Order: sequence, then structure tokens, then C-alpha cells
Amino acid sequence: MRYRRDLKATAKSSYIVGFYRRYLMWIPPTLQYAMSRRRSRLHSTSTVTVMMSSYEHDYVQNFRRAVRGAVLVLPIRQRNQFAAPLRFFHADIFHLHFVDELGFNLEETTALINELRAARIKIVWTGHDLTPHTKRHEQFDPIFSAWAAAVDGVIHHSYFGEKLLRQRYDFAPNAIHTVISNRYRREHADLALLDQRAAIEANWGLSPTPIRIGLLGSPRVERKMMDFLRGVTLSTSHSFQVVCWSLRPEEGAPHDSRIAIAESYRFANDEIHSRRLAICDLIALPFDPHGEMLTSGFVPEAFAMGLGILVSDWEFLKERSGDAAIACGHTPESVAACLDQLTVAQVRAAKEASFRLRESQDWESARQPILEFYRRVTETHG
Repeated sequence: MRYRRDLKATAKSSYIVGFYRRYLMWIPPTLQYAMSRRRSRLHSTSTVTVMMSSYEHDYVQNFRRAVRGAVLVLPIRQRNQFAAPLRFFHADIFHLHFVDELGFNLEETTALINELRAARIKIVWTGHDLTPHTKRHEQFDPIFSAWAAAVDGVIHHSYFGEKLLRQRYDFAPNAIHTVISNRYRREHADLALLDQRAAIEANWGLSPTPIRIGLLGSPRVERKMMDFLRGVTLSTSHSFQVVCWSLRPEEGAPHDSRIAIAESYRFANDEIHSRRLAICDLIALPFDPHGEMLTSGFVPEAFAMGLGILVSDWEFLKERSGDAAIACGHTPESVAACLDQLTVAQVRAAKEASFRLRESQDWESARQPILEFYRRVTETHG
């Protein structure tokens, strides 16, 4: 397929570009920091300086853009990155994102926390994860606990996520908790691609269909992709088509003419990912409701392109998907029952709801809540 050639051709170049970005990305903010420190010695300035982990992560890049101009963001040295050492900087806040990207060692984590405290730098944490997807509890639970005890504030992506994180870890009584939902990436929100659906389908060898359901994202313990595909085989409806790019390498999809693509997960650049979204009507999120995940970025991804969402009983999905949701459960039987009853009118209503929600789910709408959270944290004593 042309689609496979496109993916292979972009993977190597994306890796090379990414390497040099990681190597050089600390230079511009460091120079900006040096200039701002010089100005602050001459003039009073209210710009908040934030050191941030996972600086080049896609989520963090969008987060940084949202606060640009009001916050000076600096990278902190971590694995595979070449930012200047922490001790070189004065900062108001250290913002922790993905714990398992920052360090694997409790002793080093404790030393970093102590260094931040000694420098009187506030610590905030975005609760992306209850535990890493690798499920190495023995290693990471103590590290997560250390950060929880140390933070001055926490951003949660949902009230459901806040509840789980606070049940698992002990936070200081005066820690500030706020809910700021995950937003969609602007790179995945090109609505002009919707008008190119037929061309993309033809290029990838897909036949037109009234309802196309997409299974996207890397494999997770909680993400029941194979159970969803088994549900497809149990369904008696033939009014839909499924495209799946989320299987584990060892998994093989059941043979069914309604499963048009069933591939193992591989990295896809923004262009290919956006095209995948553009040819779908629904994104299926068959998550185990009893798992350990706090959030999924595919809810805002659906809003980005105005797609409906097939949701399980996971509380996060119920809270965040609104009227764009269509209940499908996460077992083969519940999926089959949903697909048997699925209608074009129902899908159209879910997509219309998604477009309405889209207006409040871009990163610009998160700017003021983030800045207000930073203000509250910097004004706390202790």
C-alpha cells in the first residue's frame, strides 16, 4: 500500500530531525533566560520563570505555546536531552510532567527535590499518569510518592483523575489542586483534510463506507483493542468499516472483511496521523474501566477533527466525552451489541456534538487557567 511507503519514508527523517532538536533545544530558552535576568536587574518584571521536564514532548510543546509571552519556560536536563544543569538557573516554578521520563532512581529524585527546595523553587506536577504504562510499581510507586509529598500544586486532566491520584498518593494538605483538561494538538486539527477523505481513502486502498471506526494509539494494558476486533466479528451489521493501527507485534487481528486495516502500532508523524483521523467518523476507546490510566489524549484528538467517540464505562471517558460519546463497553459482547444498533444518524449526532465541543478544547482556552494556577502557586507560602 502507498500508506505503508509513506510511513516508512518519514520515520527515519523524523528520527534525525528529532535528535538534533533534542540536542539544540536548550540554547534559545537559555539565551532568553540570560537576557531576561539582565533586564530584571535593571527593571521590575512580572514574568514567571518555569523549568519544565519533558520539554520536547508533544504535549509539553503545546503547553508551552499556550503560555508563551507570559511565562519563560526553560528545559531541565534529563535523559537524552542536553539542557543546562539546574543549578545554573533561578526559577519560580519547576513543572514536572512525565515522571518516568525524568528519572528511574529514588535517591536521585530525592536529591533533585531537595535541590529545588533549597533554591526555594515551587514544584508543580501535571498528573498524566497514576503509574507508568510499564506497570513497574516496585520501582516507580516510591518515586511518585516522593513527588506527591513535595509538590505545591497539581494539574489534573479530569475530576476522575484527581480522585484516583489523591487516593493513591499522599499530598501535602496545602497543595493546590486544579482540573485543566487535556487539549488537542493544533497539528492534528486541520479540518481541510476532511474534504480530502475520498482521495486519502483511494491512496490507501480503502473503499468508501458509511461509518469508519478508527483504533489508534500505542498498546496499553487497559486498551482492549483485540476485544474490540472480536466484537466486530460477532456483530451482524455490515454498515461500518474498521481501521486499526494499534496492535501489539505479537497480535493478529481476526479475519473479517469489515476490518480493512489491522496493523501493529508504529510511530506515525503528524501528517499521517491527521490523515488517519480525517478518514474516520468515530474513534473507538475500549478502555478497561478498572485500569490505572488517568487520561487519554484521544478524546481531544476526536474533538480536533469533529469525530464521535465509542466509549467504554471508564469514568474519564464519561466525564470528558460529553454528547460526542456513544457507549460501546470494552468486551466483545458489548462491542457487538453497540455495532449492531449503530446508525448513520447516531454517528452524525455524535460528530456534531464533537464539533460543538471543539471550540472550547484548543490550547488557547487553557492559557488563562494555567496562568492562574501558576499565580496561585507562586503566592503560597512555605
